[in-house]
Amino acid sequence: MAAGLWRAFGRRRPVAPRPSGPRGRGEDDEPPARETVQARVAVERITPAGEALDALAAEAFSGAAGRARVAPLLARFDEQIGGLVPDDPDFALLQVARMDWALCDVPATPDAAPGDTWAWRALRGHEQVPLRAAAARSIVGLFEVYPGEPTWVRDRISGVVARLFDTVGPFGRVDDEGPSALWELRLVPDAAGAFHVARAPIDYPLELLETLEELEARRFEPQPWPALQDLRRARLRYLRAGKRTPISRMLRWR
Repeated sequence: MAAGLWRAFGRRRPVAPRPSGPRGRGEDDEPPARETVQARVAVERITPAGEALDALAAEAFSGAAGRARVAPLLARFDEQIGGLVPDDPDFALLQVARMDWALCDVPATPDAAPGDTWAWRALRGHEQVPLRAAAARSIVGLFEVYPGEPTWVRDRISGVVARLFDTVGPFGRVDDEGPSALWELRLVPDAAGAFHVARAPIDYPLELLETLEELEARRFEPQPWPALQDLRRARLRYLRAGKRTPISRMLRWR
């Protein structure tokens, strides 16, 4: 499947990241800002895109009124995934993902139209701040990662393929025809047509890819399965079990 992806683009699979050098730019031309995303990040990653998401969250969820807005959404997340506790692996990263979900991924209220999120409501009056507007349009998914210059990622849920501004790696040796990692990513679009990695990646075992291939047809059902919430729940169970039970079994266990 991965090799077919790159054949469809009419290009070879990206090679490992390498330092970038001058490529005929003028002396006054500034190269685009590029950050390195480590293959495994244990703490929250601070980026301008992430700070824009934080600013929208503060606008929407600060104070007593804000806490009342977000409380039912966080309770819904906990019901779907399982309540997080401080001893959970990646607790800090999952808490950020939980807040971003309430901000960007679900309607603000039960009667709100699809896409009417708290991020968009918080943006009103700040439309002139481009990065906040971009953050309100952020996407999240479980992405295959193909590092190179540039790095490409493909969402295994929606099929979206995106180019990253960020350089990712380093990675250990992997199959040349397959992805180097399987990451949950929050991506913020840029006017240049690529995406910034807004939060620290949350890594999933590559062994999950075989199961996702088997379930490919179910993406097109009236209620597609698995959704990202199903995958998050499976990963949490997998880590709580000390990785002794395959994540594919945790995914099928409802």
